Amino acid sequence: MQNRGRPPQDPGEPPTGGAFGALRHRDFRLLWSGAMISSTGGWMQQVAQAWLIYDLTGSPLLVGLNGLIRTVPFLGMSLYAGAVIDRMDRRKIFCIAEVVQLVITLIVTALIASGHVEIWHIYASSVFSSLAGAFEIPAQQSLLPHLVPRRDLMTAISLNSLIRKGTQVLGPSLGGLCVAAFGVAATYFLNAVGYGVLILMILLMRTTHITVEGEAPNPVRANADGLSYVRSEAIIGTLLLQDAVMSVFGSYNAMLVVFAREVLNLGPEGFGLLQSAPGIGTVVGSIVLSMIGDIKHKGRLIFAGGVGYSLCVICFALSRSFPMALFFLTLAGFADVTVGSTRTTVLQLYSRRNMLGRVTSLQAMATRGLGPVGGFQAGSIGTLIGVPAAIALGGGVCLLTVLSVARYVPALRNFTGEGRREETASVGREAAASGAARPEHPTPVPDAAR
Repeated sequence: MQNRGRPPQDPGEPPTGGAFGALRHRDFRLLWSGAMISSTGGWMQQVAQAWLIYDLTGSPLLVGLNGLIRTVPFLGMSLYAGAVIDRMDRRKIFCIAEVVQLVITLIVTALIASGHVEIWHIYASSVFSSLAGAFEIPAQQSLLPHLVPRRDLMTAISLNSLIRKGTQVLGPSLGGLCVAAFGVAATYFLNAVGYGVLILMILLMRTTHITVEGEAPNPVRANADGLSYVRSEAIIGTLLLQDAVMSVFGSYNAMLVVFAREVLNLGPEGFGLLQSAPGIGTVVGSIVLSMIGDIKHKGRLIFAGGVGYSLCVICFALSRSFPMALFFLTLAGFADVTVGSTRTTVLQLYSRRNMLGRVTSLQAMATRGLGPVGGFQAGSIGTLIGVPAAIALGGGVCLLTVLSVARYVPALRNFTGEGRREETASVGREAAASGAARPEHPTPVPDAAR
């Protein structure tokens, strides 16, 4: 029987809440291991895709355009996807989205292997992949509170951040080596194998989401309700706005292929290592956060991480040696996962349960959705003033944004979550004592005035 209320607790399982507490839960381990394998393949394919587009076009603008093409359908579908996720079984939605991604990857693999691939094939696959991603990303993120208890939520989010950003350590390097040794088609196929592994892990999971009975709401009304809720919550709205600005102006990944080839004169192996560098910092940061567990001064950590990330991006843009570029990208990865994991924890703790799907969809829009827009703007500005100057300019905008938020939104700067944590812990104890499922949304007790 599926556990539809709380995360399962195996007999004899040690108390949770300590270092790496989320890994003590079976379903989280399945999700984490499968997603880790799949994400490694995804990074390998990203290297192959960027290399293929640049080979086909020779244009940094068209490399960045692929990111813009991914963004439009993702942004258009995400908020509605969040409303669907709030009502339906999140595990099933996640599984279906992965099956769609698998089919898309196999089709493109066949086109590349047959020698018939054209640039519009890559762009078309990006459109359909983005539509699936609009359901995939928030479904996975909003599933986390159902896999672990609240006291393990920050370690779960830190480990979840390690999935995508931590695999930058291995994935891009393997991708560069695979492209050089076996070609682009083989790299795409390995990503398809990764999707297959993740699908299997999802099918083995037992915990799921309590679905909402009754007639589905009007999509326009559901989206309007989600936006109205975000506007009414200063902390949530500010976090999402800061996310959006940082994604648009702090996104350098799409331009790494140009930076590697034109500034540092690197081949595919060096390009792969350059993309892997942020992952090294991400791994260290995720492990440190997972070992520490809950952190009291979350607002201050978000501020410090944002400043550190912005400065590292600027210093990377000014680098003209391979080792210095690797060093600053590594520090950027550490700062990025620190602020990202803390920000997501605040959103998970602060959001109403019946709005969590829409909030995570908006966060996905602000990060994954607008990130490719950042690649396009960097490519566009880079065409005019050079890629290094464009990246440095973006870092400066990010720094100004972080400082402005710290100055004008003290509720976020001073956020600790103490009141909410104490209240939800009490609710959890009462639910455990009565054997009932956890309520969808305990009344918020914010620690700072909104």
